Amino acid sequence: MASTASAAPGPEACGNIQLAASANCEFRTSGGCTASCEPVNLTAACAGKCEGRCDGSASASCNVDCSGECTAKCEVDPGSFDCRASCSASCKGDCSGKCSAEASGGSAQAECEGACEASCEGECSASCEVTPPSADCQAKCDASCSGECKAEANFECNVDCNADCTVDLQGGCEARCTQPEGALFCNDQYVDVAGSLQDCLDYLSSLEIEVNFEAEASASASCSATPGSSSAPLTGTGLAALVAGVGVAATRRRKRS
Repeated sequence: MASTASAAPGPEACGNIQLAASANCEFRTSGGCTASCEPVNLTAACAGKCEGRCDGSASASCNVDCSGECTAKCEVDPGSFDCRASCSASCKGDCSGKCSAEASGGSAQAECEGACEASCEGECSASCEVTPPSADCQAKCDASCSGECKAEANFECNVDCNADCTVDLQGGCEARCTQPEGALFCNDQYVDVAGSLQDCLDYLSSLEIEVNFEAEASASASCSATPGSSSAPLTGTGLAALVAGVGVAATRRRKRS
């Protein structure tokens, strides 16, 4: 009997963290890694874990208020109006004010804003995903406002979920820092690789993100002719082997054409 090829890893391989193709990712180890396991660096990972847990309905008044403002902006230049960008910018613009009332300032404010902004990104992406650039202003604004208003309706739920998630992830992040390969961070946000590291790396590779390694001074000469300066791009099995073998810092950058 012929074997069936397994499906390619998806975002769940990297804890459902929301990443753009231009994300910069690296492995961190030891003390610098542990210091990075602070709540503000866990918000993106928690956004993936909290996705779908809050399902409050958008209010009619939010949609009405949003629609008028959105349509006015779109009609200035319908062809260049970006549903996701407009939704995200408008939604995130309210996070600071909402969190001022929710949090007491300082790190709590930053964590609240991070959770709010991550929710905005998720809801706007989901809502605008099926709206083509060629759509008219009404269709684009309907999708944009749907995402923005759903994020608003679920603001408190997402902030609470993020707070609970942060407590769970912090210890896991610090534990990863003690492992040879360290913990993976993308755009300074911790990536919760709950399953296979290789699957997560394969998923990131599918986003056409090039991997560049800068080996530590203690790395084997076979991995880096000049300690601290190796930058050969690696993917797949070779990538995982090098990470596990020498405990390196890895920077992922979008592949340049």
